Amino acid sequence: MTMNMIKNIFNYLSVAAAAVLLASCGGQDEIYKEWVKKGGYDYPAKALKLTSVIGYKSVIINWEKPMDPAVRTASLFWDNYAKSVDIDYADYPDGKVSVSVGDLEDRSYTFDIVNYDDLGNKSLAAEITVSPYGDGWMVSRSERSVARAEMDENGRDARIVMSKATDEMVATRFRYKNLQDEWVECETVLKPGQNEVTFPNALKGKRFEYASSFCPAAGKDTVWSAWTRSVDGISYALDGKRWNVTVTKNQYFGINVADNIFDGNKDLSAFSWHSSKSDATKNQFPKILSIDTQKAFGEEYAFTRFEFYEHPDQPTLRYIKDFVIYVGSSYYNPDDSDYLNNYGIPFIGTQFKTDDRISSASATQGATGRYFAIVFKNSYNTKDGFIDLWELVPYGYIPSQAD
Repeated sequence: MTMNMIKNIFNYLSVAAAAVLLASCGGQDEIYKEWVKKGGYDYPAKALKLTSVIGYKSVIINWEKPMDPAVRTASLFWDNYAKSVDIDYADYPDGKVSVSVGDLEDRSYTFDIVNYDDLGNKSLAAEITVSPYGDGWMVSRSERSVARAEMDENGRDARIVMSKATDEMVATRFRYKNLQDEWVECETVLKPGQNEVTFPNALKGKRFEYASSFCPAAGKDTVWSAWTRSVDGISYALDGKRWNVTVTKNQYFGINVADNIFDGNKDLSAFSWHSSKSDATKNQFPKILSIDTQKAFGEEYAFTRFEFYEHPDQPTLRYIKDFVIYVGSSYYNPDDSDYLNNYGIPFIGTQFKTDDRISSASATQGATGRYFAIVFKNSYNTKDGFIDLWELVPYGYIPSQAD
């Protein structure tokens, strides 16, 4: 091989090696060209994939560190950069950052994340707007109300019926007075789809308390409301055997006198109150029952519900139709021809059907008084105008003893 041939081969190999080296450098440049800035300010890469979770007076901000190898630290800013948290990406080996921020107000916040490299260059801000919930939101939540609170037939347990759950409600809890007059918390917690709870060994006549928790659909924190005390105590069946009962003149039939409505006998027609069957008075309306409970001042009952018992078998013998109930501190004259002006404001007014033997009239809040009157306006028996009441069971409690 001549010297010229060797020289040509060497030159050829040198050119090839240079080409390979240039190609290799070109490949490296391709990998890092996203982070290589040609002149001007050198911006590190921004934070990626920002998300948030709202909480009660707090938020969680999540993001990912970019692939830029120069990025080392970051700052999370809010309140127009007045407040911040510094982040060292070395503390997050997987590059996924989660920062909790508390003590926030009930309003919208804009959070900015700025990345930094070792030279102090900073990235453009990555921005996310978040609205935590707080006291203002909580004030706007609606609590349940009590639909009914009564002792059951065994006289030891109380049955509580609440209104339906409201928006964003999670649960409702209760506390009540037990038979030892001690506050105890009920083990049953109502969920949104539930509205009834039983208080075991409850002390009748006492008010109880309840509180509900709330959480927005996208929220992380459940917030409990303050305890609300029931307006009324837990009602129970009142014994009217010693009450005085008067009725509109001549509105009774034989032994079926008005006093029978509190005799405790619900099953025998001979012990009912039946209105007059006399042609002269049977169609007279209104027919009024006036009751004096004879309770001393300060010990009067608050009435919450009235249970009416009529004929057990025959719907056609159930006559009660439209009536109103008055409760007050003055005696109601059952012969008052101007009761509409003299009795005051009715407590309850309703109309019964004849489908069931037992019908009840109730109110969302009890009315207190020594006296009450039931004014029957008409009868389903349009021919004779009869009323046949086998038993009346009022429910209530004594407000002065309810706390």
